[in-house]
Amino acid sequence: MSHRIAQIEATLKKAIAEVLQRDIADPRIDAFISITKVKITEDMANATISVSIMPEEKESKNIHGLQHATKHIRTLVLKKMATRTVPRFRFVLDPSLKKESAVHEAIRRAEEKTPPVAADPAESNDPPAQE
Repeated sequence: MSHRIAQIEATLKKAIAEVLQRDIADPRIDAFISITKVKITEDMANATISVSIMPEEKESKNIHGLQHATKHIRTLVLKKMATRTVPRFRFVLDPSLKKESAVHEAIRRAEEKTPPVAADPAESNDPPAQE
């Protein structure tokens, strides 16, 4: 990946997040939406925007709202960026944050069920007590 594409991806990610936070008034977009990744094609014509939507119950409605408002979001992003064109957007759900959250939850539950380990005197660095 070229340095230029990486810069545009980072700038797009910031601009899209700002537009979603401040400029969209679509009632279907009413959840906490995180832009997790922006991937632009080599010809810079298309961009896949991976999003994480919380709470999970609102995913379907919000991803539909994002897909429906794609042209409007793209127009608003174009006004914020210092480029002549912006790639076409495609919003997709990113399951990685949910997977990470599930792993953390499983670790937390396992820690709650596991009793604390007693210290083994054989592993101690202290010298043995003399009588």
